[in-house]
Amino acid sequence: MNAFMPRTLRFRPALALVDGVFVAGSAWIAHLIRFTADERGPKWAELLGHTGFLLCAGLTLWALAMAAELYEPATLRRRRDVAMRVLVVALAWGATLALATYLVPAWRFGRGLLALTMLSWGVLAAVFRVLLARWVRHRTRSLALVVGTEEAVRHACSRLDKHPMAPWEPVNGAAVLPGELAGEARRLGVELVILAGIETSGGTADLAALHFSGVPVVVLSEIWAWLEGRLPVSELSPAAFFHQPGFGAVHWELFNRFTRVLDVTLGAVMLVVAVPLVVPAALAIAITDGFPVFYLQWRVGQFGRSFRVLKLRTMRRDAEENGPAFAAKDDPRVTRVGRVLRRLRIDELPQLVNVLRGHMSLVGPRPERPEFVDELVRQIPYYTFRLAVPPGLTGWSQVSMPYARTIEDHRRKLEYDLYFIRERSVGLYLLILLRTLSVALTGVRRQ
Repeated sequence: MNAFMPRTLRFRPALALVDGVFVAGSAWIAHLIRFTADERGPKWAELLGHTGFLLCAGLTLWALAMAAELYEPATLRRRRDVAMRVLVVALAWGATLALATYLVPAWRFGRGLLALTMLSWGVLAAVFRVLLARWVRHRTRSLALVVGTEEAVRHACSRLDKHPMAPWEPVNGAAVLPGELAGEARRLGVELVILAGIETSGGTADLAALHFSGVPVVVLSEIWAWLEGRLPVSELSPAAFFHQPGFGAVHWELFNRFTRVLDVTLGAVMLVVAVPLVVPAALAIAITDGFPVFYLQWRVGQFGRSFRVLKLRTMRRDAEENGPAFAAKDDPRVTRVGRVLRRLRIDELPQLVNVLRGHMSLVGPRPERPEFVDELVRQIPYYTFRLAVPPGLTGWSQVSMPYARTIEDHRRKLEYDLYFIRERSVGLYLLILLRTLSVALTGVRRQ
């Protein structure tokens, strides 16, 4: 989609490249400070000769920056948040490289050099992102004509005008007649026409002519898919699920088998790593609130099949004596230990057993209880579509917004799930796993 929209800001590859340049510059600064002119050349040549160390340093920084969401446009909005994330990444990167040089003695890179490089990169990365955020907020935006139903156009213009990452200045075109659309677009000099409202169907020939004349025509749902990684339910028609090839990927057998291999392989490794976290957590639950420490609960899986999910108990034993209910903010039913386990996502780790048994994937929509699914299906259009893929231990909606506590929260969560289903790929699968680590450490990013 991005290739057909003008002036779309592609931050991830650009920021990764800039970080690579900053690393090289930081290492050279460290050599300038640490060594004399006679020593500097040989030491620099020695560093460049350790290809394995350089590759390890680059990949480690990239993975940590991805996990900390330093390549996400939304993160740029909050200066303090950016500074904290850069600091965490710099410290984690330095610790990882220090461990690497200990495990591989041939990779000679002194602690003084490492500290100077880490500090220099952190300062450069933070300052650059602050300046980039300022440029994004104050840059000149091109015009985009928004047409469709009056209410949908008004709402879309308001949202786009306030969105700090939208590269277009919206122009309300609700009053423009279909036959006058091409002329109005050329008169205003817009670079994009946005269709708002699923009822927009008039003037199809005029829209097609405009689109093929060099002015892209894009439905509003695609704008939000690019800006926020979600597909608004209010902007989708049933036909969208058939016309967009991405949704057909749910039947891609080769991809499904490959992700199953990833689930089993990574799930087995993660289960071994999780044991030292789950055992103390279970003991803490037993000491503070008694037994049981685990519980089994029915959830709805792929194609509506039910299964029993295994989790650490985070609520009081009498939490549902009045029947099932959505979790509320500061829910009094959650125990003190449970709040910590939920914050760090440790209560979810026993579900790795469900992943290995094939009930779940590592990545997918959150599995919900049958009672909740029945209610949400009645109130939210297309809700059953999220059952087309296996539920996940983590997922795009889980790392994009906090716990869903209301019907509207579940509607927004579905929008992220639909985006994930349409865009499913190995890259997105791995990105979600990295973001899950960021969520556990720093909390969920709010749109």
